[in-house]
Amino acid sequence: MRKLTSIALSSLLVLAAACGDDDGGGSGDLSGPEQEFVDAAMAEFDPEDAEPLTEDDARCVVTSLVEELGVDRLEELGLTPESFGSEEGAPFPENLSEDEANGVVDGFEGCLDLAGLFTQSMAEDDSIDDETRECLADAFDKSMVRRLFVTMLTQGEDAMTEDPELLSDIMSVFMKCPGALG
Repeated sequence: MRKLTSIALSSLLVLAAACGDDDGGGSGDLSGPEQEFVDAAMAEFDPEDAEPLTEDDARCVVTSLVEELGVDRLEELGLTPESFGSEEGAPFPENLSEDEANGVVDGFEGCLDLAGLFTQSMAEDDSIDDETRECLADAFDKSMVRRLFVTMLTQGEDAMTEDPELLSDIMSVFMKCPGALG
């Protein structure tokens, strides 16, 4: 279970590390304060840390997040442009409403393939074989990955192991893919 939480978090962290106007989620018509948040996040962009995301992917993700939540809500969540762009900060807030989290995930999906990113994170785990990776990629389809991201954005990382329904669904995946358990 810790491995799954780690994979989900690493996918979010790749997005965070990557964190622009683009072809995907954001419209690019940002107000000055919105642009400050995007600029702060993009100031920390490092192509090596963000791989496989490009700078355009990252800009799209950050822009869509800022557009979806807005400056007032970001500030209400305790984020400033400085904290949003800092390496110590968590640019993906927790305690969003279900609607907000789904809007954020919609924006992310307009920028990149979240399920593909999640699967790619699993593929980097050398402790599982190719057959297990394929099994997990099939089991963690787009709807399951969305559910994981929405849960993390609404309830935080601990919800991955504390939500009985989600935990049951995750455990059923591991029952289908026993090689993932080590």
